[in-house]
Amino acid sequence: MDDMTPEQIKKMIAMLQSMLPEDESEPEISKNKENTSNNTIRTINRKPQPSTVNKFDQMMEASLHKSDIEIDKKLAKYDPTPRLRKFNFIKVTCRVCGKSEDISPSLLSDTPDRYKCNKCSRSAG
Repeated sequence: MDDMTPEQIKKMIAMLQSMLPEDESEPEISKNKENTSNNTIRTINRKPQPSTVNKFDQMMEASLHKSDIEIDKKLAKYDPTPRLRKFNFIKVTCRVCGKSEDISPSLLSDTPDRYKCNKCSRSAG
């Protein structure tokens, strides 16, 4: 690239610009005098154009959830099973802040003395 003349660089830029899609606006070429000396290539600044078309709405997948509900109704032989098992809440105390809570036994994996409340679980330590 060092042995290219300014005329060759201009021709190359013109060829590259001709390959761009026609709906794009003309790119701005910076005209900094320091960049144009010694056969350096000028930079092209382009601003991204916001896309206003939601392409998902045009795809087939956009309406598939509607047919899924209909298929589920046709294939369902039984209604969902109601949850009949009762449980008693367990009273636990957070080992960090000391806050007492009543929680479901399924939330406790270890012994109750190892319990940490949600607030303390999110913080470091």
